[in-house]
Amino acid sequence: MRRAGGTAAPGPEQARSPRSPGRAVVTVPARRASRTARVTAPGPHYSAPRLYEIAFDLNRKGEVDFLEGCFKRFARRRVRRVLDIACGTGPHLLRLAARGYRMSGLDLSPANIAFLARRARGAGFEPDLLVQDSQGHLLTNERLVAHLRAVARALRPGGLYVFDRYMTSSWTDPARRWSWSRRRGRLIVRASFSALNDVDPVSQVFRERMELEAIENGTRRLYRQSHLSRMVFPQELKSLVALAGGFEFVQWFFGFKPHQVLERSRHPLLMVVVLRKKQ
Repeated sequence: MRRAGGTAAPGPEQARSPRSPGRAVVTVPARRASRTARVTAPGPHYSAPRLYEIAFDLNRKGEVDFLEGCFKRFARRRVRRVLDIACGTGPHLLRLAARGYRMSGLDLSPANIAFLARRARGAGFEPDLLVQDSQGHLLTNERLVAHLRAVARALRPGGLYVFDRYMTSSWTDPARRWSWSRRRGRLIVRASFSALNDVDPVSQVFRERMELEAIENGTRRLYRQSHLSRMVFPQELKSLVALAGGFEFVQWFFGFKPHQVLERSRHPLLMVVVLRKKQ
């Protein structure tokens, strides 16, 4: 599940934009869930990329189809290079690379970047990978404007910046939570993710929480991560784009659904925004 990430797609010499911070973990003894049960406690960076990759390998082909459709429909020039900001473990990056795009990626988590580098080499790709912050951790309008200006500088005229952001569909009960499980071989990963927790109505800052429980060969591990993010209202976002300059607003959608335009959607929770670098 990507949050406040982006894909900047400049033309023949393309680029792309941001995503979420990671959390380091410390391993401590757990209550007896099995013979060798252990629990991992939260720290400052994502440090369970294998579990994250398994848990969040959901509908990625559909999202990449959406991105490629945006490149073909909205870019003013052919997109050949893509910068995946907040690339995580590479669910979009590797699929786009397999479709022939020249890829770069950045993520705040060194563990994610190292994990992705190994996956990419195994698949025969050599993307440029960097450890950097992402849009999801910018909590003020000033920083968002600076970010938009930086992304615009990285793009060729006519290139695109595609990103997603949460929005609230209910002020009385904004928090949303999802739970699911995935299996890969002998490993079972039970995941829960929640967003729009504890929204501050003035700063629009909220908390995201994630928990991954892994059960494999009689060992149980529990990984928890929490960080702050910022909700941006749709019309506020348009104003920030205009203030930053450099981009023209193209379109926005409810999720990665090419026919689900935001204005015509009921109770949208996730807006996916398409911006284009001015000529």
